[in-house]
Amino acid sequence: MLTQTIRDHFPDVEIDFLVRDRFAAIVERCETVDNLIPFNRKGGPLGFWRLLKEIRKKEYDAVLDIQAQFRTGLMIAAAKSKLKIGRADAREGSGVFCNKIIELPEKQEPHQVDLFLQFLPALGKPAVLGSAVDFNTPPVASFEPSLADSAPILLLPHSRGKEKEWPYFRELTHRILDELPNESVVWDSHIPIHSEELEARDRFYNTTGKTSIPEMISLVNHASVVVANDTGPMHIAAALAKPTIALFGPTKIETYGAYPLNEPRNCNIQVKSGQMKDISVQQVFEAVEQRL
Repeated sequence: MLTQTIRDHFPDVEIDFLVRDRFAAIVERCETVDNLIPFNRKGGPLGFWRLLKEIRKKEYDAVLDIQAQFRTGLMIAAAKSKLKIGRADAREGSGVFCNKIIELPEKQEPHQVDLFLQFLPALGKPAVLGSAVDFNTPPVASFEPSLADSAPILLLPHSRGKEKEWPYFRELTHRILDELPNESVVWDSHIPIHSEELEARDRFYNTTGKTSIPEMISLVNHASVVVANDTGPMHIAAALAKPTIALFGPTKIETYGAYPLNEPRNCNIQVKSGQMKDISVQQVFEAVEQRL
């Protein structure tokens, strides 16, 4: 989101993005990024030295230390630039490598996007979110032809850690298929999730374990509504400005919710107990209906 907002303000600049190799498939599809610099965390000292040499090949107008950790501080130190922007809450001493420090939001625990937007004033622009992100991904028809002419409701049942996974995606799917006869439902995940009783029903499509990252992004962009746990694809849906229903257990919505939090198309659901099982199917179903 920050990168797209920078692009909105500076349409002719060249933007390089340094990212861990495990997330490179997402960033390389982002239309906003011109050049990708992958970081292999398992590359050891020699791999890290090669990365620093790669960074030094160019001279930049500005470099931004978004993560503010010691290793990113070393990357900032290696970069050739007169403007090196860091965070006031920099960890592990990484701030010493920057010559301009951003002010933090007034909230004690701000949303991560609100924090990132504070880099914009250091570039002479207001800390306000710009346009939706755009990704270059394959058309849905190329890998799931039956969905080409419809905008399904996309459910993303997986997350990192069982404590972040809502247990009622099957019940919600039955409810949608029973009560919304014009809607179809797709499940997607990087791991297979089987459900024999659902796969026997019309208007249900299970692409779990079958799609690549670019194909997953295509499904998100093609959907009418996205329902997801607290996970990366949920944030992709919000960045694409899709109607997003995000389900939270122990994680704080105020810090990691579908952004913007006050945007009507987004719905962040959490109960006081912090237990995913206490979010009812009725709550989520009503949120889906409201966003169709």
